[in-house]
Amino acid sequence: MSTAKLKKQILVHIDEKPMSLSEVAEVMELKEKRTFKLLRSLFNKDEIKMVRDEDGIRKYIKNAKA
Repeated sequence: MSTAKLKKQILVHIDEKPMSLSEVAEVMELKEKRTFKLLRSLFNKDEIKMVRDEDGIRKYIKNAKA
């Protein structure tokens, strides 16, 4: 699957609820390394942002202006 399609799918998943790197990788059936690169690209383009949940775990959410 193309990188652009994977990024769109990630945005759909994290728009439903904040997700961690491992959660995104699991639901997308991707390796964490590939998922990290996709998330980093989305983060650098300001399409997503990182927040921490009450346990201090990093979660990614869709940026409001994206």
